Amino acid sequence: MITLSIILSVVIVVSFFVIRNLIKQAEKLEDIQTEYEDFLTKQSEAIAACNVRLKEIDNRGIFKSDDEIGWFWEELKKIQDALNEFTIK
Repeated sequence: MITLSIILSVVIVVSFFVIRNLIKQAEKLEDIQTEYEDFLTKQSEAIAACNVRLKEIDNRGIFKSDDEIGWFWEELKKIQDALNEFTIK
């Protein structure tokens, strides 16, 4: 009977420490996930702001129609379109 009590006590103490460590790890992962979500939100906002700014810059189509920088403008718009795919919707 005493042996059983000692074994159960050891199992309970070990279980306590294992559970405590698992809870700490879960909390750390939640913190990392929150930071990651904040990072994604900020990146998404920056991409959206850049998209709005590009549309404001060429609202009259001046850059698009200019032969000298029109190709550059089109490439810039392609890059922005690719970035738009990475925004959080």
